[in-house]
Amino acid sequence: MATDEQEFHHVPPLQMELDEPSIMSSLARLQEMHISLRNLRETIPKVMDSVLVDPASPDQLHSHFSQAANGAAQAIKNFTLLVEDSRTKEVMDKAKESRARAGEGITGWKVTEHEDWLNFKQEDGNDDVDKDEEGTAEAGDGPSAENVNTTLDKLRSAHVGIEVSLDEDSRTVTLHLPPPAQMNFQIQLDTTSGGHNSYSVDSKDKSKLHRAVLEEIGARPRPNHLAYLLEMLASYIDIKSRPCVKCSRLLDRNARFPVVRSRKRTKQPDGRFESQWLALHTACT
Repeated sequence: MATDEQEFHHVPPLQMELDEPSIMSSLARLQEMHISLRNLRETIPKVMDSVLVDPASPDQLHSHFSQAANGAAQAIKNFTLLVEDSRTKEVMDKAKESRARAGEGITGWKVTEHEDWLNFKQEDGNDDVDKDEEGTAEAGDGPSAENVNTTLDKLRSAHVGIEVSLDEDSRTVTLHLPPPAQMNFQIQLDTTSGGHNSYSVDSKDKSKLHRAVLEEIGARPRPNHLAYLLEMLASYIDIKSRPCVKCSRLLDRNARFPVVRSRKRTKQPDGRFESQWLALHTACT
C-alpha cells in the first residue's frame, strides 16, 4: 500500500501546484469575500442610523428605513451567493489542502498589515485583451442599436436590479442604480470628428456625490468603450456601503464616500479575464 508521501508525489503537477493566473484569480476571490464580509459589519448600524435621524415626516422615516433595510438584505444576499458559489468552494478547498500538506508557520494575519496585498498588474495598463471585449467597435459611424442592446443585455444579466434602457431616437442610454445607491445616469452615444465612438455621461441629480462620481467617470482610462463604461457605472451600486480598500473606512475625514474605481483583472486558465472593481477614497489613491 502506498504511503501518503508516495500518493502525493503521484499527483499530477497541475494539481500539486497552481499556475500564476489561477493563484491571482484565487486571491481576487478572497479579497472579494473579505470586502463583502466587511460590508456586513455595517448593516445593523446603518439600519439603526436610519431610524435615529430626525425625519421631516413619517413617510421620510419609512423611506430611510426601507432603503437601509433593503441595503442590508442585499449585502447579506451578496455575501451568501459569494460563499455558496462553486468558485469560492474551489478556492477554499485548495487552501485547506495546501495547509494540510504544509501548514507549518501559518499564523493569523490582518489586511491592515499589508494594504497592498492584491496590488498586482492591472489589465488597464497592459496589452491583454478580454475575449468578451475583443472586437468591440470603437470607431465608425457610432455603435448600432443592435450592438448597444446586446451590450445592455450583458449588463442586465451580470447585475440583477440595475435598470438600463436605450432611447434610439435621442441615442441615449439611461442607467438606474437601485437603493441604497439610488443613482441615475444618462449616456449620450456620439461619434468624434476623428471617427471614434464617444460616450459622455451626465446626471439630472446634481448632488455632491453625483458630481464626484461623474468626475471619476470622465477620467476613465477607456473613454471610447461602452462595456467598460457600463461596468464602471454598475460598480457604484454599493457606493454607500462598500469601504475603501486602502483605509478600510466608508467615509473619509471629509465625510466623502470612496468614489474612485480601479479595475483589477486576472487572467483565467481558459483565457478569460475575471474583473473586480476596487473602491478608493480620492485621498487614498
